[in-house]
Amino acid sequence: MQGTRDRILGIIVERREVRVEELASELGITTAAVRRHLDHLRADGLVDLRTAKQATGRPYYLFFPTEKALGELPPTYADLLRRMLEGIGEREDVVEAVMESVATALAARHFQSQDEKQQQSPEERIAFVTHSLREDGILDAWRAEEDGFHLVNEYCPYLQAAEISKLPCESDRKAIELLLDGEVEQLHRIVDGAPVCEYLVRAVRGPQPLIQVE
Repeated sequence: MQGTRDRILGIIVERREVRVEELASELGITTAAVRRHLDHLRADGLVDLRTAKQATGRPYYLFFPTEKALGELPPTYADLLRRMLEGIGEREDVVEAVMESVATALAARHFQSQDEKQQQSPEERIAFVTHSLREDGILDAWRAEEDGFHLVNEYCPYLQAAEISKLPCESDRKAIELLLDGEVEQLHRIVDGAPVCEYLVRAVRGPQPLIQVE
């Protein structure tokens, strides 16, 4: 039978980020018990945390899995993935074709019809896409600035692959473009030493005005 510690780790790995209260509610145990298990998981290098701010009230902690917790591929598969990514290299035609395919598949999982999109403001569209891609570990939060909307992710879900090829990052950027129907620029990458991955969306199509026909 799976122990409470393993169940907690399994939930964190599956959802990428979880609050203590969510774990306690789902498992039917106290928050104090959850924190004790989380302390042990952190000591083992399987879980880490980050502080999340909210509009009102105190900040809270989100627990996420480390690369160690996510596990390593068997050596043969890891070597195959590495050789495949290195083989793709900087061949723009191959990267473009694979990137389009991967991004399209990802965007399809979070599809919205054009009618749904047109009924949303730009802010609502950004919020929807951020929330949807949070499940995949691709985005955490967004903010509006003078130059557009900034979308950020504080944890890279595939750091080792991104060190070999730009394909994973380009696929994520393209998926965001497909979901927002707007041009997306990647400003920063964790793999390059930045504290976060950050994207800039300069324009998002919001509700369209009605055209009066005489």
